[in-house]
Amino acid sequence: LMAGMMKRAVAVQGDFNAQGNANTLWAFASLGKQPGDDLVAGLEARALVVRHAFNPPNIANTLWAFVTLGRQPDRALLEGLTDRALVVRHAFSEKDIGNTLWAICFLSILSPVVVCRLVNALELPIAALAAGELDVQLGQQLHQFFVACEVDKGLCTGMPASILALKETLGPACLAAFIGIPLQSSWSKQQVSQTLRGIHLLVEDEVRCPRSGYTIDMWVHGGPVLQQSAEDRRTNGWAVEFDGPMHFMACRAPTGETLIKRHHIQLLGYTLVSVPFWEWDRVCEAGGCEAGGSRELYMRNKLHLSTITRAGSGSIMPSSVVVGSW
Repeated sequence: LMAGMMKRAVAVQGDFNAQGNANTLWAFASLGKQPGDDLVAGLEARALVVRHAFNPPNIANTLWAFVTLGRQPDRALLEGLTDRALVVRHAFSEKDIGNTLWAICFLSILSPVVVCRLVNALELPIAALAAGELDVQLGQQLHQFFVACEVDKGLCTGMPASILALKETLGPACLAAFIGIPLQSSWSKQQVSQTLRGIHLLVEDEVRCPRSGYTIDMWVHGGPVLQQSAEDRRTNGWAVEFDGPMHFMACRAPTGETLIKRHHIQLLGYTLVSVPFWEWDRVCEAGGCEAGGSRELYMRNKLHLSTITRAGSGSIMPSSVVVGSW
């Protein structure tokens, strides 16, 4: 069914109006289905043609959809939507603002100058949020935006002072909404934690990052916690995330939400280790009666590779992490 719909969308995308264009991207993102590159290219080209008809929900939903799909839109489209947002800025609802600011957390990775211009265009409606009550979802989205403004220097530099000041007013309520998200546990996550303990590493489960409010599935380190400063704990250990099915699209590409968290965790100075659920399942199934040894070898290699990737960080690798072949 999805293949047929995608084929049909490719055929008629040249006839889409602004609403149809935005709705198509939003539908794929909401279903967790990655559209084909040809369809995305066609929708981007069409959106550029009809961008002058985009209303605030069209703009916000388009940006939200791209980011949910883990995609960076074409720069020309992002600039075009930013120009359009300036024209219709007074019609942005709180929901539109929330979706737009959340998307900026990801879009700023490649286009900090453009998204700063977008925030400047929306300065008045964003600042007006301080006068009302926030719903839970908007509070969560604003919190991640505030985190992005703190850790992403390219984004922070171009922010209006009034937007940065919002954190003082709304920050506590947004943090409360964010940390109120229920934690999800699983047997596989517990297995990962037990495996790390099995190679004589110290593991703390479900650790809350004090600067960002993010929960790290497993904080792993090789020395006594009480003897380490907060900086040492970030640089001399690993933030291990067990990424279950909800962290990925149907095609196993990470969702935008997952990518935003990874980006922020790394900017905060942690050495991030992602354990995708299908890799873990494969290790457990292939190991058979020797699954414990296979899991330990897999995790040793994961930790080792993440430390190498973080070039120049000065991270210390405990002697219990020995490289093997898996």
